[in-house]
Amino acid sequence: MNYFTALLVAAGLPVTAGFSVVPSSGLVPVSVTTRVSSNLAQNMVPVLPVASVQAAYQTMAEEVQTSTDVVVASNVLPNASDVSAPSSTATSILTPAEQMIELINQVRQEKGLAPYTINPVLMQLAQERAAALANGPFTSDMAQYGWPIQMEQAAGLQAQGMGAENIAEASSVPEAFTLLMASPPHAENILNPSETQIGVGVAPWGSGVAISELFMGPNA
Repeated sequence: MNYFTALLVAAGLPVTAGFSVVPSSGLVPVSVTTRVSSNLAQNMVPVLPVASVQAAYQTMAEEVQTSTDVVVASNVLPNASDVSAPSSTATSILTPAEQMIELINQVRQEKGLAPYTINPVLMQLAQERAAALANGPFTSDMAQYGWPIQMEQAAGLQAQGMGAENIAEASSVPEAFTLLMASPPHAENILNPSETQIGVGVAPWGSGVAISELFMGPNA
């Protein structure tokens, strides 16, 4: 209200000048969706703690609808609110494998567990397995490498708790991490207090990534 308008109001005279009031804008809730690919298969041996992303979808059968391409609402993924990706600044200087390891170690520390140490040999093996996954088929029993424990033993590794692997195919590293943490078998590998060493491989897969995570206990 300007000075002259105030005078008119004080004198009881009608105000002819109009005022348009623009309400302050509030926050508009936005439904965020993530697109993940479900070209997945499961091939597991009971004696080895190996899990694939197919198990993640089975544990979320009533919440997530799967198809050749699945659109998953981010707010229906269990534990999704507990997952936070590195800042854009930090992510820009990390390789995809390092980004996954950072996410894994972050959630381990949040649960009171010691972070994984990076084993260079496991990193090399995981990268080879990720490249094999990208070329198909989606399995932990790879024709050229066998099961993880066979590949680790062939590389000369000797440690406690060998042979655990998580495999994933998704549109990005953070989405793969979220899916793995939403599945009890995968989360158990990630949060296993007996496992102390890790190797992660990430390979291009279509418009996304194929990932192998190898876990191992202390060296024997």
